[in-house]
Amino acid sequence: MVTTGTTLSNKERLEKVWQAFQAAQKLQEDRLAWGINHVNLYVENVDGDWLENWGEEEEGELAEKLVRNQKSGINN
Repeated sequence: MVTTGTTLSNKERLEKVWQAFQAAQKLQEDRLAWGINHVNLYVENVDGDWLENWGEEEEGELAEKLVRNQKSGINN
């Protein structure tokens, strides 16, 4: 018999899998519709000087971005 706590946990995991599937499907649809330009939909400042400035961000800024991304579900 499955307990309520396990059922909720399984339900939450299934929801995360479903969201990941939908995100992957959207990425594929955008890739097919936009070609290489679909990168502009997902990457901020893709044509900027980010490579020249690689590693210049403070640890605090990186941690803040990580927290923000986790809250929005990007890394989950």
